[in-house]
Amino acid sequence: MADLLYIPSPNQRWTPIRVYASYRIVLASLLLLLFFMAPDTTPLVGSYDPKLFFYTSVLYLGLTLLSVLLPQKLYHQRPMMPLLPILVDILIMTLLVHASGGIESSLTVLMLVTIATANIILPGRLGLLSAAVATLAMMLEQFYFSLAKNATNPFHLTESATLGVSFFAVALITRQVAQRLAQSEALAARQNEAIRRLEALNRQVVERMRTGVLVFDSFFMVQLCNRSAQELLVQVESQKQLPEALIQHYQRWLDEPSQPLPPLPARGPQPELDIRFAPLESNDDMLTIMFVEDRARLVQEAQQLKMASLGRMSATIAHEIRNPLSAINHAAELLEEGMDDHPEDRKLLDIIQRHVRRVNGIITDILGLSRREPAQVQRLSLHQALSSCITRWQERGHDPLQLRIDVPEDLPEIRFDARQLEQVLDNLLNNARLHGGDGTIEITAGFHPSGGLPWLRIRDFGPGVPEEARENLFEPFFTTAREGTGLGLFVCRGFCESHQARLDYEPADPGASFVITFAHPDRVFQ
Repeated sequence: MADLLYIPSPNQRWTPIRVYASYRIVLASLLLLLFFMAPDTTPLVGSYDPKLFFYTSVLYLGLTLLSVLLPQKLYHQRPMMPLLPILVDILIMTLLVHASGGIESSLTVLMLVTIATANIILPGRLGLLSAAVATLAMMLEQFYFSLAKNATNPFHLTESATLGVSFFAVALITRQVAQRLAQSEALAARQNEAIRRLEALNRQVVERMRTGVLVFDSFFMVQLCNRSAQELLVQVESQKQLPEALIQHYQRWLDEPSQPLPPLPARGPQPELDIRFAPLESNDDMLTIMFVEDRARLVQEAQQLKMASLGRMSATIAHEIRNPLSAINHAAELLEEGMDDHPEDRKLLDIIQRHVRRVNGIITDILGLSRREPAQVQRLSLHQALSSCITRWQERGHDPLQLRIDVPEDLPEIRFDARQLEQVLDNLLNNARLHGGDGTIEITAGFHPSGGLPWLRIRDFGPGVPEEARENLFEPFFTTAREGTGLGLFVCRGFCESHQARLDYEPADPGASFVITFAHPDRVFQ
């Protein structure tokens, strides 16, 4: 009985109702046209009672035109409303069949269309009700027509009963077909909704990915570019051509697709990037998908591993070196008591003590580096950080006028650990003072308009860094100062990399510059 309980939704009913309304208008018009165009000797319709046929056809046309004016909301609010035009059509068709000579007229076929439509647009068992009403109407019409024709047995209703069986057969078949179509439509609607939600989910996932995703065609025109790709590749926008550097990277991948690509060098606000390509299947064009990742994350992870290894190593160094170093220092102090009459030996003793202090300082720096607490990242103002730095500069007895500061007021905030930022700034300023002499130290800041990344530059006006020493500036234990430990710049770069920032050396004429390019405060990954 499931097929008899099929109830179409209002939206499913409304389209068949509109189609049927158009059919009724066309049918009523054609019936009147056939009535007037047929010759009087052999009329096609209305042969038994022309007046009844004419007036019924006019009434039918008027009712169909009136039904078109009914609002759609009326059908949605009253599910039984479509039954009224069906009953009217059954009555009209019965009168037209009677006026045309009874059920032997060809107009009885039109009743099948009404029954089929009723089983599509009516809910529940009302479609079968329409078939029953049509069967009774045809039987009454045959009985009345037989009386009018003075038939010997007006109760001989075989033809109308057979016609009634065909009505029920059409109703049941149409019901099954309508149910199958409705189920297919509902399934298609659910699948369409699932696809729409999946597409929306995919768009959200791609848009929120930290990995940049970019799709371009064979002409290197960007077809799709998510937000991360736009932030990492500051010159890339949708419907524009790829920059030349990316095209060259792509050509390199085409030549050797099995070989890993080198990272794309950092340029201004654009960080150092890892680029990967993959062909994208498409029937329209040869598309390529490009994945862009900021190497800062990999560098951050490597930095954490490096610091963990350094911590384990430093504990061993402290235990294995400090004990004999303390013994050497104690022996040197004992020797110092009798060195007043031996100036040459006194010089050698000073060398021993000086290098003991230097080795002890290196060990202290390493231990301090390995025992540092986890970073407490927070939003900071560069103005306040520089003000605190100047205060500490004065407390150490340095001239504040030596610092020349040019920092704009609209500088964005940064995300950094406050204590680690203090250590980085103090170290860079101390290097600038040591290598630049007593000259001016210039501190400038700004942000890249395209990427929104804040930057800070500290420059001295000394002799600069020799060409041969620049490649090793940030290596541990490398120093050009006689008393340096070689860990200052190494520690500063480590702090910057752990906050997805970059510390770079820039040659200046005269002097040297060190530039910190901070990560965007809203896009720092933890």
